[in-house]
Amino acid sequence: MHSFFKDIGATIPLIQAPMAGAQDEKLAIAVAQKGAVGSIACARLNPDKIVDSVERFRHHTSGPLNLNFFCHTIVPRDPHRERLWLDQLRPYYTELNLATDYPTDATLFAIDDALADSVCALKPEIASFHFGLPSQRIVNRIRATGAKIIATATTLKEAQYLQDQGCDAIIAQGCEAGGHQGIFVPDATVDPLTLMDLVTQCVSTLTIPVIAAGGIADAHAVRLAMGAGAAGTQIGTRFLKTPESTITPLHRSILEGSDNRETAITNVFTGRPARGFVNKLVQEVGPINPNAQAFPLAISAVAPIGKATQGSEDFVAMWAGTNWQIGQAKAAADVVDDLKSGFVTD
Repeated sequence: MHSFFKDIGATIPLIQAPMAGAQDEKLAIAVAQKGAVGSIACARLNPDKIVDSVERFRHHTSGPLNLNFFCHTIVPRDPHRERLWLDQLRPYYTELNLATDYPTDATLFAIDDALADSVCALKPEIASFHFGLPSQRIVNRIRATGAKIIATATTLKEAQYLQDQGCDAIIAQGCEAGGHQGIFVPDATVDPLTLMDLVTQCVSTLTIPVIAAGGIADAHAVRLAMGAGAAGTQIGTRFLKTPESTITPLHRSILEGSDNRETAITNVFTGRPARGFVNKLVQEVGPINPNAQAFPLAISAVAPIGKATQGSEDFVAMWAGTNWQIGQAKAAADVVDDLKSGFVTD
């Protein structure tokens, strides 16, 4: 097993993917108790909630913890862009008789000094970042606590940047991954790379460990990633079916169903490309719409439609990777056991 994982006390080179809105510390605890890395997604948590979550995690396990943060730029409201996006959605507002003065307070926290204070005090084994990196000052503060610094790359260009900035490892996220693509270099959206292509490029070029993410749902896929030179894997969708996840009953029923639903990368729910199940909104407005407001402001206009059609899947985001059908619903600990045979160990 690679020293990156040994150094943080993991006995399995597996990171449970942080999934904001789809999990809490219960999933992280279950995974860490089996020797893998449990993750807490902090994008929707303020400092007090992060502290509470970590305290519960530490109470139940001494296993390694990853705290994950978004690094998106907070953009001001743009009335012109808001009008364009609302015009795109207006037929649904008219049909549902919705007021167009919807609240515009969709909050997904980007890491700042207040959140960095929490990280430094809590001393996770890993601090990970999506959509790039925070300022070098914040990175240096967190690194000084002994935490490993990792971040997501969707292209070799992004991976090389992260290595140059001193990351201890990179998450190579293939386009098969569910949820938000970690794109932070604008031209990275031109030609999304599959996991195996990205891992191969990164392993042959970088000097830091490469952790594979995207479409990995069973031991066979783990073996393929490890055989391509990955130091470990990060797995998300496979854990959504576990009772420890916090997804909605609708999302869970679809994941546990047998129909051949498609996924697509779309920006119509949040303003950033993210892979989820294709539904009416994705088909009619997306999958990629140039008028979608900047992340995360697009959420504000879509949310009232989803709320008004409660119980319907037509207008709600339900993230999932391409291999969502693989694996039965079972406890997170059992999922880790299923995956263990795929890892190459020393």
